[in-house]
Amino acid sequence: METTTEYAVHTGDRRTAMEVAGAALRQSGHHVESTGGTLTATAGNRVLTILFGALVHPEREFRRWELSSTVTGASTTITVRPSGHGTAVSGGGIGAERRRAAWHAVNANLEGALRAAGVLVSRTERRSR
Repeated sequence: METTTEYAVHTGDRRTAMEVAGAALRQSGHHVESTGGTLTATAGNRVLTILFGALVHPEREFRRWELSSTVTGASTTITVRPSGHGTAVSGGGIGAERRRAAWHAVNANLEGALRAAGVLVSRTERRSR
């Protein structure tokens, strides 16, 4: 089951919101790349996570998140979704629990940063099957 989080932001502040999100992710130890309206944030070591799974220290486990912005009429949405967490980097049940904890931490961090910047309108979580 995939989860995405959508942050509605003030349309006039779309660029600011993406900059704030990128800064929040960098501050939490992620490497952030920007490619035309999309941010990709990565942390940890993919190879170590594939080889050793849940034995890898939680701070070194591979994490990858994708943030994209969509403008529809007078509203702007920033969508955050996990990316690149396939079965090879899952680490079994322990790894799955760590990924969930990391997902919640990233979302709490992003929501706090967007609120502090005054650009957040609302937050919605979506689960797909």
